[in-house]
Amino acid sequence: MSNLPLVSVIIVNYNGQNHLEKCLHALMQNDYENFEIIIVDNNSIDSSVEFVKKNYPSIDIVKLEENFGFAEPNNIGAKKARGDFLLFLNNDTIPTSNFITELVKVAKEDPEIVILQSLLLKPDDTVDSSGDFIDRYGRAYSSREKINQTRPILSARGASMMIRKDIFWEFGGFDKNFFASFEDVDLGIRAWIWGHKVVAVSSSIVYHLGGQTIQKLSSEVSFHGVKNTLILRLTNFEIPFAIRSIVTLFFVITMRKIFGVSVIKDPEQSPSLPPFKVILRGLIWILQNLKYIANKRKIINSRRVRSTNELAKMGLITR
Repeated sequence: MSNLPLVSVIIVNYNGQNHLEKCLHALMQNDYENFEIIIVDNNSIDSSVEFVKKNYPSIDIVKLEENFGFAEPNNIGAKKARGDFLLFLNNDTIPTSNFITELVKVAKEDPEIVILQSLLLKPDDTVDSSGDFIDRYGRAYSSREKINQTRPILSARGASMMIRKDIFWEFGGFDKNFFASFEDVDLGIRAWIWGHKVVAVSSSIVYHLGGQTIQKLSSEVSFHGVKNTLILRLTNFEIPFAIRSIVTLFFVITMRKIFGVSVIKDPEQSPSLPPFKVILRGLIWILQNLKYIANKRKIINSRRVRSTNELAKMGLITR
């Protein structure tokens, strides 16, 4: 029996057999000796499930009857996990052989570190993500800085994110209301607010093709992106910061959509803004779910030990 902690690798899949084949092939070459793999399939209509059953019979597969996005399927996978750590991995990634080893090594060195991200690289070796941050206007973005050591980040990108299982459930798992997009940021900022640490580990390298599943659901994901970025502000920020960032957000959107003017620098050179009807749909969802917003805000603030200003001083909310 290995003395290494068991790591449960959870992969959510939706019609991604071609990516899944490469991901699993690389994962099976891993040098870490104590891990399990759980695949949660979002009712794919390709041959993903059949492929896994035939070629990797030891992998645990959960077949869902509809597409539940990213947040809830990962929660479902986490409920089946036996590991001390949960490692959420996108199906369009190709992990290097020691990526789990390096994550576990850092986690064991400091118990205050509860969430860790691999250094995500694009196929051409440029940086896809070295950690997520939020700017002073409340906009989440992914750093493209090339790092050569472990460093604090606001949140870990869910493409390769490891979290202590007890902490994951202490947080209530991923918020299923997010469906897809920013659910990882939601966990990361809460970790800091509640006194924990989140880091990116430069020695744990994962290649990430990026956005392949989301492209198939672009319209729906745009709606959830609008809705979720508002949830993040309203539940995690103090009232003055939340109000200021939301007012700024809508001012920036209005200037870009109507006048084609970018009044502030975009931290991530994001794609074009969603249509006004998608933005309106997101706003209506918020107004219809104010009780959920209030309850979530109450829970988060009941254990707050770090203010938004403190996170800014730490460089996790950037100026």
